[in-house]
Amino acid sequence: MSETSSLARHILDALARRGIERMFGIPGGGSSLALIEAAGAVGIDFVLTRTETAAAIMAAVTGELSGTPGVVLTGIGPGAASAANGIAYAHLERAPVVLFSDGPASSLHQAFDQNALFAPITKSQGRLRPENGRADLEACLEIALTPPWGPVHLDLTAADAAAPVSSRVIPAPAASAARPPLEIEARPLERARDMLARSRRPVLLVGLEARHGQTPSALRRLAEALSCPVLLTYKAKGVLPDSHPNAVGLFTGATAEAECIDRSDLIVLFGLDPVEIIPGAWRYDAPVLDLRTAEGAPPPAAPDCRVVGHLVETVRGLLPVDGVSGWSRSEIAALRDGMRARLAMTGKGHTAQTVIETLSEEAPAGCRLAVDSGAHMFSAMSSWRADEPFGVLKSNGLSTMGFALPAAIASALQEPERPVVAVTGDGGLTMCLSELTTAVERRCPIVVAVLNDAALSLIDIKQQRRQRVSRGVRYPRVDFAAVAGALGCRAWRLGPDEPLSPALEDALAGEGPALLDIAIDPSGYGDQLSALRG
Repeated sequence: MSETSSLARHILDALARRGIERMFGIPGGGSSLALIEAAGAVGIDFVLTRTETAAAIMAAVTGELSGTPGVVLTGIGPGAASAANGIAYAHLERAPVVLFSDGPASSLHQAFDQNALFAPITKSQGRLRPENGRADLEACLEIALTPPWGPVHLDLTAADAAAPVSSRVIPAPAASAARPPLEIEARPLERARDMLARSRRPVLLVGLEARHGQTPSALRRLAEALSCPVLLTYKAKGVLPDSHPNAVGLFTGATAEAECIDRSDLIVLFGLDPVEIIPGAWRYDAPVLDLRTAEGAPPPAAPDCRVVGHLVETVRGLLPVDGVSGWSRSEIAALRDGMRARLAMTGKGHTAQTVIETLSEEAPAGCRLAVDSGAHMFSAMSSWRADEPFGVLKSNGLSTMGFALPAAIASALQEPERPVVAVTGDGGLTMCLSELTTAVERRCPIVVAVLNDAALSLIDIKQQRRQRVSRGVRYPRVDFAAVAGALGCRAWRLGPDEPLSPALEDALAGEGPALLDIAIDPSGYGDQLSALRG
């Protein structure tokens, strides 16, 4: 590089040093063009999406999977505003993301305060300028990666992006004060050891902070040392394999897991973020031990002890455990079987459960599931078997529809050797249908299973439970297979009694994306929701 280079080039050099391999978005006519050009010069790919919402979701999922910030570019005004849903996902799901938006506008045309728009859903906002843009970017990247992870937003004008900047070395930014301490405080750790030693029936509730690095192995050591049942949030599914004898099922803060927790004498929160839990009053009386990576939002119940720091180091400080477990393998197995039985779904022909069970049984080893929000997610989360972190991708804190397809595309680009199945409802797919062409263009090896019941089924159930007239929750049935075929995607349409396996086999065997449009019976959703949430 010469003695001076454009600010855009310096930005992309900094991203490349962090290991960032691609950016997502829809360019405007301003700084995004300079950033795309600089990306090509340093070998960073630009993925042109069809919507800014999907671009931001793809960037957030990339950040979750890679542990480096995902990057999204938007134009000024409507482009930036359209990214808000995906950035809200990154904020509530604790995903590191950098959003670069064109602007700010120099006239009233398309002008609004973009930093103010994103202030409630980002950890930092600002504008990059030639005189201090390099240092400000490095500081923002540190903020995005400081636990709890999250998105940052930066405005950048075309003129500033093209401005020459000195190539002199700048000092590394100071570490954020929000980072967890290198050494865990001795007093709470001692208190935690005492609580575990006194407990005979602890239960582990595991959350999203447990997904990365060596933390899953540390969790497994702790669970086996305690010989206790383990419940995992949607985001943590697979951190302890579903096949592990200590794994009972999912924790959502609702009814399905209550029997297991009611039998415990100590509730251990392990990397659990309060955003993962359904709002409501805490229903348990046992004392709470909170193990987490950083101070943040208060847990759902006031903890009797909190240990803050790297979870691997925390586990190392807690082991060996002196207490004797009062749990038996047979009791844990009975709790697991009971949860599965309560969440079982009835119906005629294809149901969400029969589809998920077929997908789980016949998908290739290591296949990842991306699941959309909606009534089908209950069967998807309970019936799909995940044996490693990120075995399932789901929007939990935000619970946004239109998530599964962009998430599957991001997964396929980040880990092209890993097959991906995206399960979505008709409503969720309609919100992001154009992204099928992104998958076709990129030849993403994904299978999209559309559970087609021509309704917003989860909202339909809630409407029925409140004894309201059915209104505003049903669609005309769409032939998604025909639409997908017109968009260049291999596709099959299956009636309620047509076998799924032959079409699934063909979909998995071919190249590029494929779509299965499956007519399902939604009649069992109501009972399933009652079993899960009461």
